[in-house]
Amino acid sequence: MSHAVSMSGGGRFGRFEILTAERRLQVDGKPVALGSRAFDLLAALAARRDRVVTKDELLDVVWPGLVVEENNLQVQISALRKILGAQTIATVPGRGYQFTVAAVPAAAPGSSAAAATPVSPAPVPASTTQHARGIERSDAATSRSSRLLVVDDNKVNRLLLTRSLELMGHEVASADNGRTALEKLRGERFDLLLLDLEMPEVDGFGLLEQRAADPALREPPVIVTSSLEGVAQIARCIELGADDYLHKPVNPVLLKARVDSSLERKHLRDRQRERIARLAPGLRELSEGLAAPGAAPGARRTEVTLLVAQLRDVDALAASHSAQDTLELLNNWTTLMLDAVEERGGLVNQIAGDGIRAVFGAPDPVSTDGGAAWAAVQAAQEMFELVAIFNAERAVAGRAAIDLSVGIASGEVLAGFAGTTRRAAYVCVGAPMQRAMLLEAAATQPGSLLLIDGATRAAVSGRVATEPAEVPGLPRTAASAPAYAIRVG
Repeated sequence: MSHAVSMSGGGRFGRFEILTAERRLQVDGKPVALGSRAFDLLAALAARRDRVVTKDELLDVVWPGLVVEENNLQVQISALRKILGAQTIATVPGRGYQFTVAAVPAAAPGSSAAAATPVSPAPVPASTTQHARGIERSDAATSRSSRLLVVDDNKVNRLLLTRSLELMGHEVASADNGRTALEKLRGERFDLLLLDLEMPEVDGFGLLEQRAADPALREPPVIVTSSLEGVAQIARCIELGADDYLHKPVNPVLLKARVDSSLERKHLRDRQRERIARLAPGLRELSEGLAAPGAAPGARRTEVTLLVAQLRDVDALAASHSAQDTLELLNNWTTLMLDAVEERGGLVNQIAGDGIRAVFGAPDPVSTDGGAAWAAVQAAQEMFELVAIFNAERAVAGRAAIDLSVGIASGEVLAGFAGTTRRAAYVCVGAPMQRAMLLEAAATQPGSLLLIDGATRAAVSGRVATEPAEVPGLPRTAASAPAYAIRVG
């Protein structure tokens, strides 16, 4: 029996609508199957969208009176992101989660807004799988809430501009001079800066000059809003790195168009950097460290836990799917696996379409209790749970289920960045990597299980049930023998 969450988290948010009274979710006007806990979690986050919600608070709200593993919360979060888009629920490291989509004001019955509601929306599966790949439509990217800074010494102008931007759904901070704005830029994160030119202490030109000289200040784009006339003034702003220029009084239609355009470019750059960081972690460090021939920045021997995961029977899946459907399946699978690894502090250092390799404990230590081995086991457990949810959706669409195999090994490796300034990766070389690969290849028995070596089992002793497993060809050193299986389904 489902339980009611004591809050009002309903309403329309972009492409989807939360109907709390009916306990239903609609995407593009179509109902989407959502479990009771997932719905309660979504409603709780939407109701508290003005702030970061801690994990403990969400556990108390969604699972009242129950002792629940944190992993259950992360599984539901991942499932919601897959349906609604990865950016809908932001993870705030060390604090919790925040719902990022602004509510759409309700239209009066019979109004043009109500009449504009699509009668025959696009099918849900196509849109949800598109979001699962992390590909967002440009209107979704620009309409989502962003953090803006308005800098203007005229209080009336500042308040009016701030109000206009807030009505667009953005979070807005303000400063009345360039010096205060520079302090905010150095201490806080912003997606866009709207800058007046004529101000006391440090004027707009001075701020642009300091921004041009300091790479740490150049992250947010700048739209200049000024009453100064003349091509020379505009040209100077552009030369100093401003992205756009709006004359005062600012036309609200032009303001929205320029803000949306600047934010879309900013979010696109962010997504590109995120993909590069996933596919070639440490590229910047490598390019700096390879100044001398043969340099190997950050190379060291260290204790880590390695995870190897593989999508099973991909050839059979490819034979029964179109090329486009196969690539979409691989993209969706990779998205789910990345999410599981990164939620537990791991680093995916190799992606091969139907397989991934991840390291826990390097280059940075894992902060979760139990260390790298326990984090890797939890990540693997979440992988299987996410695949189970994904398969339930595939079953509704009449598609075959997918399965995966996972092997985990722990021990000392040589770790560091390898490659060139054009292509780089964080690599781990040593016996634990070979063991993890052998364990993954052997984890093909019916049923959901993952195989771990003896070193990993010793590290997670008392946290999870294990059983002996035979793995042909596995080197039986004192540190690794024997192999063990963990059943997860």
